[in-house]
Amino acid sequence: MLAGQGCYSDDFDLPRQAYACMVRSPHAHARIRRIDANSRFTVKGTDRGVHLFEAAAAALRPDAPETLRGPLAGAGEETMSVPSYPYGTAVCEVEIDPETGTTEIVRYTTVDDVGRAVNPMILHGQPHGGIAAGVGQALLELCCYDGATGQMQSATFMDYALPRADMFPPFATEISEVPSTSNPLGLRGGGEGGTTPALGAVINAIVDALAELGVEHVEMPATPERVWRAIQDARR
Repeated sequence: MLAGQGCYSDDFDLPRQAYACMVRSPHAHARIRRIDANSRFTVKGTDRGVHLFEAAAAALRPDAPETLRGPLAGAGEETMSVPSYPYGTAVCEVEIDPETGTTEIVRYTTVDDVGRAVNPMILHGQPHGGIAAGVGQALLELCCYDGATGQMQSATFMDYALPRADMFPPFATEISEVPSTSNPLGLRGGGEGGTTPALGAVINAIVDALAELGVEHVEMPATPERVWRAIQDARR
């Protein structure tokens, strides 16, 4: 959650350009009043409509009105108050099997400044899921494609590895309450506190464990194969 206030205004000419696409329709006299969220322009009170790409193509037709001719374009302006930033720290301890490259997380500790904790029980639980998501990205999750055909080789959960509960130790999590000064409730984000630092904490722990071999970097995800290869390359 990002607490704060803001407003957004835009200046798009899409309805007029969509109208250009429909000037030859039975409803050419109608005025487009609404843009559907599903990328479709509709005429109010009718079932007549065009998709966004149809409107874009119509705006490039040579017979389109000169004032409406050209690519779909828009400009926007966003005004926000000072956002509310959370703070925190994460410490990860790992053990690595040098024969297989398997990484085991043996201890994980976090402290998150959430501003004002409205429901501490939920806030204690949110980092658990966040840590699991971050560790999964750091150690396991990989979109793998065949280099020759471009076919995705990890398109199902049979091939795309996800973290499981049995690969984690009990987490040590604490919350720190330093009210934010940028919103009336003093809130800061709490849900992403577990995910964001997990990638760096886990990878840095792996590199630290292998530092005596001269390893300075391991690419994410740090799968057993990648860790094993880093160990073998360092031993040469």
